[in-house]
Parts: sequence; structure tokens; C-alpha cells
Amino acid sequence: MPQSGARGFAVVDFETTGLVPERGDRAIEIGVTLLAPDGTIEHEDETLIHVSRDLGPQHVHHIRAADLRHAPEFDGIARQLRDYLAGRVFVAHNVAFDSRVLRSEYARLGYDIPVRGTSSTSSASATSSVLSTRSASSRNPAAQTVSARPSTASTPSASSTTLCTMRLGGKLLGVRSLAACCNRFGIGNPDAHSALSDAHATALLLREYMRMIPDWPGWNAHLDAAERAVWPRIGEDMVRWMPRPTHTDAGSTFTDNPFADNPFADNPFADEPIPITEHQIAGRVENAGIHSSVNPAGTAHAQTTPTPPPRLREGDRIVLTGSMSQRRSDWIDDLSAVGIVVWPSVTKKVRLVVAADVDSESTKARKARDYGIPIVSERWLKTAIENGIDA
Repeated sequence: MPQSGARGFAVVDFETTGLVPERGDRAIEIGVTLLAPDGTIEHEDETLIHVSRDLGPQHVHHIRAADLRHAPEFDGIARQLRDYLAGRVFVAHNVAFDSRVLRSEYARLGYDIPVRGTSSTSSASATSSVLSTRSASSRNPAAQTVSARPSTASTPSASSTTLCTMRLGGKLLGVRSLAACCNRFGIGNPDAHSALSDAHATALLLREYMRMIPDWPGWNAHLDAAERAVWPRIGEDMVRWMPRPTHTDAGSTFTDNPFADNPFADNPFADEPIPITEHQIAGRVENAGIHSSVNPAGTAHAQTTPTPPPRLREGDRIVLTGSMSQRRSDWIDDLSAVGIVVWPSVTKKVRLVVAADVDSESTKARKARDYGIPIVSERWLKTAIENGIDA
């Protein structure tokens, strides 16, 4: 499939199971906002991503295992995502992290993608020298026009295909967090820690930076580098993206998204229609209140596990899985105090698995289902302890 050849920016945000993709953390949601070279928003898209593992800090991203049951795997979105990104500067708020996630996901499929910046030292040095001329009034950007005239003598490395709005915020505004940077311009982020909401806010932030320093040679240097970058051909089949229900239920909140009225509109950047798959059919059925028994692999998936025992017994072995609201060490202390043994792995002698999310597809949860071991929540466990342990 030929490259899209679209020059511009692709602003991306991931929600993930953790912070170290090199050690197995996975992307579970992506939001993409595409901008023209002048900052005009051209298209937005998002999807949840199914993974067969624990989902990590769910109190941060608010994604449940049940939400991902009918979402595509990364290989199902890899080809369309390539169409979105090819030829464009990869932009993120903390691009070092999001680009690592992206490279890791493609590497799992055997692809080496050209999304990488300059070394941290050279990039920081170039950005600092270019942007250090900002005036004091740039700390109130909403009330100014152009207050910084970047030097034309210093440009980023021609090899950089990424741009970090967090770094730009530190240089231009003196603040780095997405919330703090957006506040300087009155940019709203109504669903923070949802991938598309964060990507959209970051795109609006990038547009404000472009207005602040329109003469910065770095814009064209990054655009030229991204346009020259050669992306691999992606052979995996495409499946339709599946947005988080908080967006699809009420429609998009982003008024300058030209495809907001129809989240299932054909992708104008694809070279063929995207088929409706079993994933999406099952997802739409479930959203209508009818529960499907089809999992992303197309096989029967047990939606329930055996009923947990009415009471725990002293000496019971239980296994903990997931990022829980109470620290793991505290749970071990509390359970040891009443004679319950926290076991490191699931065996047939384990009586219960306690999960941060009872629909978890962590290795421990999947093994428990195979063995017919009940999976319960932290709340269930707390109530069981309060009810007393049988000797």
C-alpha cells in the first residue's frame, strides 16, 4: 500500500498498562488527531486495544477489561495507523514515552518504524537555543501575539521526526504538565486520561505554539524529516476501530472534527473500505444491552467463574492479581494476620483469585478460569474478612 504522503502533524496519545513498554507494558487505547502544516485539524480517530493481560493502574485510565473484550488487537489497527502517521511529524505530550510505546507495539509485529527523534542532548540543546529568546510576556500567551523571534541560526536535527509539546511548554511557558500548559491558553480537556481527549487538547496546544513562534525554522525541519521518512509496508488485515463508549454514547465533543457525526465513516486515508468485523458486531450488540459470548479470537469466552465460597477458611491459599486500590504488601499483612496464605501463582490448590478487575485477562486470571477457580473483587475480600474466617 503506498504512503499517504500527507505532510503535517499527527498528534497521538496512548493509554497503557504501565510505563515500561520494553518490559511488557502494552497500549490499550490510542487517540490520533491529524493536523495540516498550518495547524488546521483534518481528522481524528480513536480506539480501544485488546490485550490479554492485566490492565495496570485502572484508577488512572478508567478502562475495564470488559471494555476491551471486543476491541481490536494492535495488529488489526497497525495498517490504518500507519496511514495516519506516514509522512507526518509524530507529536505527543512527552513524546519520548508515546514514541516508545508505538515502536514497541510495531516491533511485536516485526516492524521497525521511523518514529524517533534526535538524541536527548542534541535535541534539548537545539530547542533551548532556538526558544530561549522568548520574552517575559510569553508567560501570558493568550494575551499576546508573537513575542518570541527564534534564531534562524539554530534548527533541530534534520533526522528528527518527532516533536514534544511538553518540552515546548517548558521552554515557552515555564510549565510542563498537559493541564498546566492547556490552562495558559484556556484549552479544555473534558475527558483527561482518555486518549482522544488528551490528543485533541495536545493538538490545540501545538497550534497555539505555532501561533506564538510562527517563524521558528524547526517547524519545517520536522515536517521535512517526517515527509522523507520511509515507513514499512504493513501486511496485517485492517479491522474497524472501536472508540471508548464514553465518546460513542454521546457523540464526539470535538466540534472541529469533520467526522464527528459519524464515528463509523470510512477512513478517507485508507485505500479500501474497512470491513465490519465480528469484534464490532459483538461490541454493538453488547452496547445495546445484549451480552455476547464471542471474544476477540472468535471463540466462546466464559463470562462468569464459579461462585465464590460463602466464607474463607484459615489456611486458604489465595492469589492476588492486578493493580489494586490497597497496596499489595498491606493485603499480604492483613491476610496473614487472619491465617490466609497469599500464594504467588495459580495452582489447583488455590481457593480464590482476587483481582483488581474481575474481568481481567491477566495470566493468573486466565489460568484461574481454566482451573475453575472463582475470581473475586477486593470488595468481596474485604467483606469476607469482616465476616470472619473459619478455623
